[in-house]
Amino acid sequence: MQLLRKTLYTTLIILNIFLALTAIPGGFCLLTGIAAPPIDELKGSVFTDYTIPGLALMIIVGGSALLTAVMFIRKYKYAVFYSAIVGLIIMIFEFVEILAIGSPTGAGLVMQIIYFVLGVLLVKWSLFVIYLNQKNRTNII
Repeated sequence: MQLLRKTLYTTLIILNIFLALTAIPGGFCLLTGIAAPPIDELKGSVFTDYTIPGLALMIIVGGSALLTAVMFIRKYKYAVFYSAIVGLIIMIFEFVEILAIGSPTGAGLVMQIIYFVLGVLLVKWSLFVIYLNQKNRTNII
């Protein structure tokens, strides 16, 4: 059981770091226009440009994932709970993205699916670790 918990903690750290290392530059690319989809894709949505989505991706998604990874590394007591919150954040971001611009074909669709599944895994595994910790009454790695 201890090995399973350590494996899950390590996996959650890696997933949070991965999310931070992809969301922060992704948000920057949206803000600067380096790799932003055409503005035409925003027609009919509440967004007129990619400023708000870029900031949300960089600060809310990437920042929360980075903060959670640091909490894990520093063995913060509630890091697992925050990891579940990060999973919910990326799932909500992807849901809003689909509502705003729809599901593109090709790589864009694959990325939406991958990041939504990443959110599901963060929530599922975080809740499982919380369950294991409560079952064994421990919060220590």
